Amino acid sequence: MNRLIFGADDYLKKWTAKQIGIDGFGPSVAIGVQRDGEIIAAAVYHDLRQGQIEASIAATSLRWASRSVLHALFAYPFNQVDADRLLVQCSEANEKAMKMNRQLGFTQEGRLRQLYAPHDAVLWGMLREECKWIRNQDNGKIKPTTAANA
Repeated sequence: MNRLIFGADDYLKKWTAKQIGIDGFGPSVAIGVQRDGEIIAAAVYHDLRQGQIEASIAATSLRWASRSVLHALFAYPFNQVDADRLLVQCSEANEKAMKMNRQLGFTQEGRLRQLYAPHDAVLWGMLREECKWIRNQDNGKIKPTTAANA
């Protein structure tokens, strides 16, 4: 069974950076997914600005993406941080990431030419109202009461 890991930001950021082949992240927060005592996936949330936050996601197993894990990974940016949009990017040559982003519900929004030379980076975005992983869940937030639903 998968277990979510919180509060180990430095370790999870280093793990994620190593998996995706970058030097590291600036100010950021990470959530990990552990199975059988090993980290098998992590999401690092960074570059929060004007209602948008970016996520960098890495996985070493296909068994990381359970419904409860996906709920937590999308609830953080949209419910806890209160972002309006989530942005991810990947190399156009990374077929697994391209497929995963589509399946998670992201929309292709643009390209950064030759960011992963000779390949382009593909930018994927998701708006809060498009996120199927948190839809119809208030996560403890108090909903306003109107005469119609009182």
